[in-house]
Amino acid sequence: MQLHERLKELVGHEVFIRTLREDEKSDVPGGVIKEVGVDYLVVHTASEEKGGWAEHGAEWLVRLAAIVWFIHLHDCKKCVQDSVLQRS
Repeated sequence: MQLHERLKELVGHEVFIRTLREDEKSDVPGGVIKEVGVDYLVVHTASEEKGGWAEHGAEWLVRLAAIVWFIHLHDCKKCVQDSVLQRS
């Protein structure tokens, strides 16, 4: 399975991404995957006042080739909702 195929399974889930950029302030803040293509993904970030990790809400287009690491927490809101629905 290729990376973009795996990432398509995580659409709607919260993620943290580190890219090749060294300046931390210009890195992608944590957000929710909105779209995945063969060589890119779109991450929607929410501002801290709306419960996110960014100064301002935005849509980030990230090249997959630029990703150094990718974290998907098992306690993301989508995973918690899915586990509650499975128990019901």
